[in-house]
Amino acid sequence: MLSEVEVTYFRSRIDDVLGEGRMSAWQRDFLLDMRQKIERYGTRTRFSEKQLATLKRLTVIKGDADLRLVVSNIAPRRQRRSRYWALSYREQKFLIMAVVLAVLAIASISRQIADNFHFSVPVGSPDSSQSRNFSITDGDTIKMDDGTPIRLVGYNTPEKFEPRCDHERELGIRASNRLVEIVSSGKSTVTKVACSCKPGTEGTSKCNYGRSCGILRVDGRDVGQTLISEGLAVPFLCGAGGCPPTPRPWCG
Repeated sequence: MLSEVEVTYFRSRIDDVLGEGRMSAWQRDFLLDMRQKIERYGTRTRFSEKQLATLKRLTVIKGDADLRLVVSNIAPRRQRRSRYWALSYREQKFLIMAVVLAVLAIASISRQIADNFHFSVPVGSPDSSQSRNFSITDGDTIKMDDGTPIRLVGYNTPEKFEPRCDHERELGIRASNRLVEIVSSGKSTVTKVACSCKPGTEGTSKCNYGRSCGILRVDGRDVGQTLISEGLAVPFLCGAGGCPPTPRPWCG
């Protein structure tokens, strides 16, 4: 299983690598599968040795990520004192590891602050109405503190994780950041609604990729209407048992 720092690190690096777009089709599909697995299971995520090795290779940060490469180049006489630092090579190894871990921790905190603002809101549902937290995944998806992902209905925003072009990715990031601003500006209410899926499939991967559905309002106004009015989303209306093709007009 992964630690909280590893979850944040791999999620951040996968997003960065996908955003660069310099990879083969199988590498892209592999990273998307791994990110979906991390998103669903968090610190309970389990990888095979082969999956973990491939994930590290595809997300490695040149010069930092594999400390074993640094350590393997240290001279055999490890107790010999460094000419400049007055430290043994074992002490230098420990210091390097401490610095890298500190950098990763700071990066994970910064990433979480930038992309996953948490908010306390009353969640309206037929069974309960209590205060919970949620984080913003992108412009039309949030995740409750119990791990439940919720697709916000009535609109669709550009993709920032799987864009078809650079323009869509830029708009997707703007839509996600704008949703953070909207939620920060007033009182938020999440109301869960039934997903537009075939009977008996809700809650499974055959219905909305296993996500729940809901409406997010800030000071009583549906956030989707605000994003549509600002050109950061388009209407996306589904029927009782299904949805039309997802509108994605941002790449021409």
